Amino acid sequence: MGIDISSTGIKLVELSKSRSGYELTAMATVPLPRDAIVENTIIDSTAVSNALIEAVKIAKPSTNNVALAVSGNAVIIKTIQVASATELELEAQIGYEADQHVPYDVEDVFLDFHIQGISADDPEHMDVILVACKREIVEDYQLVINEAGLTTKCIDCGVFALENAAELTDEHSVTEESEYIFSEEEAEVNALVNIGANMMNINVLINGRMAFVRDQFYGGQNLTEEIQKAHGISYHNAEQLKVDSFASVQADALEHFYAGLTSELVRSLDFYSASQPDFPVRKLFLSGGCALLPNITTELEQRLGIDTAILNPLLNVNISPKKFDVRKQRDLGTMMMVPVGLALRKFDK
Repeated sequence: MGIDISSTGIKLVELSKSRSGYELTAMATVPLPRDAIVENTIIDSTAVSNALIEAVKIAKPSTNNVALAVSGNAVIIKTIQVASATELELEAQIGYEADQHVPYDVEDVFLDFHIQGISADDPEHMDVILVACKREIVEDYQLVINEAGLTTKCIDCGVFALENAAELTDEHSVTEESEYIFSEEEAEVNALVNIGANMMNINVLINGRMAFVRDQFYGGQNLTEEIQKAHGISYHNAEQLKVDSFASVQADALEHFYAGLTSELVRSLDFYSASQPDFPVRKLFLSGGCALLPNITTELEQRLGIDTAILNPLLNVNISPKKFDVRKQRDLGTMMMVPVGLALRKFDK
């Protein structure tokens, strides 16, 4: 099962696979107390493990094995170029490569890598995705998983889980080619943007190959704070107004939120463009809780000038009406991109 632990709650998804495709076998969402997790650092481990226990109790999954995601400042993801080598050869030298690119002591991080293929700049080199995460962050998350009676089988990055889940959708097509298509006109350049409560995961793909990733601290909590200021109400009441009576939210609060969101997205896309000026983003695919905001695709299309659509991985997953309220589960699908992508790791070849 895939479990997404964010600042506002636990999202759990378990999938199975048959000849007819993927099937939803368990799903639950459980809120967390405010400040139990701050900027992806677990502050109240008891609250988090209790929420995990509650999520498992609700979902009744058939396994205790968990795929988990980490995001934010503690995670370093870089595409580096190295001389062509086998995976075994690269494994032996990855510590040296990390020492050149990771701003932490190599002993203080967990490392992993993924070979993308021959580099477009130099056929004698290959592009490698290097990932490092602080040990203390990983160990804190593993601890709460263990306290809930679960077993961590895989730790992924939120941006990669996002890419996995996107492959289930009809809107985001993946080119089977292993190499770049070098013509700008032929290239399919998609930006996957998952906007949660306080974290935004961005993954730009050129013909299905990761070209840029970034995590930013901006999301639905920023809108709640704008509503709180505009209406002069408590944070809790602002959150309720956002969820229960969105049409009543003052226009100024929405404008401030969208101005901030646009600014953050433009900053990330500018960083991407600096490294890939010949491959501008052509489509923006949204997910996460903020993707449920009315008219968000129209707002972003007008402000960014990029075609925007919402991804929902559960539209192409079989959901049994005997076990679930199918419409309710599918309506939540865009919020479940990361846990769905994590659950899919079980079926990786």
